[in-house]
Formats: sequence, C-alpha cells, structure tokens
Amino acid sequence: MITYEPTPADRAPMPRHYAAESRYLGYQDPDAAKPYVKYFRSVTLPVQEHIHEALLSGMAPGEYAYDLRDAACRMSRPGYHAMETGWTRVGGGYMICCLTDMPGVTAEMWDWWFGWHSTDSARYKLWYPDAHQFAAIGVDRSTDRTLTDRQRYVGNVSYVDEYIGGELNRLAIRFTDPTRLGFDDPAPGHTVICARVGLSQYPIAMGWLIHQIRPTSHGCEMRSRFFLGHARFLDLPAHSSPGRGAALLTTKPVRGLGGAALPHLAGRAMGPGFGHGLLFHCAAEMNHLASFLPALHEEFKGTP
Repeated sequence: MITYEPTPADRAPMPRHYAAESRYLGYQDPDAAKPYVKYFRSVTLPVQEHIHEALLSGMAPGEYAYDLRDAACRMSRPGYHAMETGWTRVGGGYMICCLTDMPGVTAEMWDWWFGWHSTDSARYKLWYPDAHQFAAIGVDRSTDRTLTDRQRYVGNVSYVDEYIGGELNRLAIRFTDPTRLGFDDPAPGHTVICARVGLSQYPIAMGWLIHQIRPTSHGCEMRSRFFLGHARFLDLPAHSSPGRGAALLTTKPVRGLGGAALPHLAGRAMGPGFGHGLLFHCAAEMNHLASFLPALHEEFKGTP
C-alpha cells in the first residue's frame, strides 16, 4: 500500500489569509494591478477535440483501470494505454485519465508553474478563469532563491477553492516526491508531479493525482491520472484543519471509529457525474494554461 506521511507544511497553521480573503471568480480591481494581468483571460479556452469524444462516450469499461500501486510501472513504459482520456469506476471510487497535447511547452515550465502559482489567488485564476477562486500555500518558499522549482512545491501543500462539475470544492493538494509512488527520478525533458488530494477544512485525504510530462517533437504532452476513493484520516493538528468540528476529527478515538467507514462514505460522496466533471476540469485547465505558459514562464521565471 502507498501511504502518505504528513510533512511540516501539512502541520503548519493554515495561512492567515485563508479565512479572510474574499472568494470570487475572475479578476476584480485589486487583481488588475498584478504584473501578469495581461495573461488573464475571462473565458477559458475550449478543450481539445479528443476530450469531446471521451465525454460523449461515457464511462469506460472497468477493465481499463489499474491500481495506484501499478501506476508508476505502467506509466514509465513508452506508448499509451487503452484509456488515456476517460474515466471509470473502480474499487468504490474513480480512475480518471486525461491526455493533453502542449505545443511549445516543456517539463521545466510545469515544475516552475507548480512552484510559483499557489502563493497568490490571482496566479491560480490564470489557470482556469471559469472555475478557480482561491489559492494559498502551506509554507511560502518563494523568497528562498537557493531552492529549485521542484523544491518549492514537493513536500508542500496547496489549498485551493475551485469548481468541479458545478460544485465548489475546498481542497488540499499535498505534493509528494514521485519516488514515493515508485517513479524513478525524471530524465531530462521529463517530469512527474504527484500529490495526495483531500479536503482543506478537514484532515481527510480522498485520492491521489499524477501528472506525467513527456517531451514530443513539438513540445510536450501531459498524461494525468486521478485515483479517487483512497480515503484516509490524516494525522494533523487541529490548527491545520479550520472546518467546523474538524478538531474532533484530529483525535485518535474518533479517527479510529470513523476510519473503517470513511472509504465507503467518500465513494458515495462522488456521484455518477463526478468522473465526467473532473475529466472536463483537468482537460480545460491544462489546455488553457499551456496556451500561454511559455510566455509567462519566460517573463516571470526567477521571480518570487
């Protein structure tokens, strides 16, 4: 079993502005002063054509799915899988896959983006203006210029509010070293981004994500995988979970009583449309950002 051990960033108090900052879609007057405002578009670009085909086809056969434990071995091989774009039910949860072609984009740009965007909601909104509301980083490492881009986000946590399939989700994306999931250190021109996905207001993790970036003849491609339904309580202090009643869930007796039921409850919480909604969300945000990521990276790389 692949497990997740909370990091110092997980155990740190929630960022001060988490409770105070207003949530809204789009840019308002304060955002207009940001140096990267020219990259903001009020409407997200359409998804790539093959996404439409997958969405219209409906849920894929369960035989196309595989376990998180097999992901690194399978994804490290050349070629493609039977389900590169689609979703299916598996083990009480979902597996969602999304392939995005990205002309002119490199793996280096994606490592930079994940180390740069979470410090400011206005940066996060560049990614998906129709769905992203808020972002905050667990431990802000942006001013430490001795760190690599990967060192800014690996072992860190991004708190985000975003719409998926019309439902607002308050999430915690807990980035982890890909080697913990069985991946080798990436070769030049490649990268892998891995995270434990859960709720920002409660000490609950509900799945995993993997974004593998491979070079192509004209840029790169991203192979995204979401494994949802791997629900667990996380051993976090009360100050890291600000939801109403969340402090009760940080106690060992309650975690022990609820641990067995949590995977079942999490599976029921993800209705029949969740896979469809998350596939569209991933396809939209990755395609939209890729359209201007080379220019954004060129202008702001090396800045906090």
